[in-house]
Amino acid sequence: MKTFTALLTLTALASSVKLPQNFQKCARNRPDFKNCVFKAAQNGIPQLNKPYDELTLPNLEPLHLEEITIGGLDGPVTLQQKFKNCDLYGLSTLQVDQFEFDFDKNEIKISGMVPEIRILGQYEVKGRVLLLPVDGRGDATIILSEFLLPELCILGMSDGFLEELKIEDVLSFEQKEKKNETYLSFRSSRVGLEPGLVIFDFRSAVSKNLSDRFNPVLNENWKLVFEDVQRDYEELIDKIVLSLANSFFSKVSVEEAFD
Repeated sequence: MKTFTALLTLTALASSVKLPQNFQKCARNRPDFKNCVFKAAQNGIPQLNKPYDELTLPNLEPLHLEEITIGGLDGPVTLQQKFKNCDLYGLSTLQVDQFEFDFDKNEIKISGMVPEIRILGQYEVKGRVLLLPVDGRGDATIILSEFLLPELCILGMSDGFLEELKIEDVLSFEQKEKKNETYLSFRSSRVGLEPGLVIFDFRSAVSKNLSDRFNPVLNENWKLVFEDVQRDYEELIDKIVLSLANSFFSKVSVEEAFD
């Protein structure tokens, strides 16, 4: 994705800056360090609804993605979904119930729930679900949420939602010294998504057959469909999280943030 390439290029050119005053600091030698980091995450994540140029962090509301490809290649479902010129809303609404920084294991553990994620853009979908061939395109709205909003199921839109969308992630990092300061370089992210329900509604102004035949089959077999593309969704979130973490911690040193 070009968006991620641009972010990672900026990361490589980063230099040290002060932690913005609206972000909470947590000294590693304080007895309640674990709880402090958790509260700092609770306080900081909602503030990512605007860009921080000094940290090379983009605006998360929305986060612009030039292109997303979701699709399985094997099994009874071979459905490729392509989205272009997408705006993704909702990442800054993550409600964390765990946020742990472990400097001994060089990892961060995160878990929580996102009330709603929206992806707005143009879609192309092609493949088959069971024995039903699919080929369509149009404007898309995808909703991952606890609630279905019926008013979006209109005129060339696609939507879907995940009920009780739970997210877990383990981020691994390396500590690197630079000019007598320590910076974190994140190398891997292992996101897990646990949906309670997935509902899809693809609509196209030029293919009424897509809505009438395809959507019922998709929704009757939503578990099979999601299992086939689940890792693609998780890898998308992996790339976003890694890009944001590297952008932030290539600018803000460990000493600045934690000591």
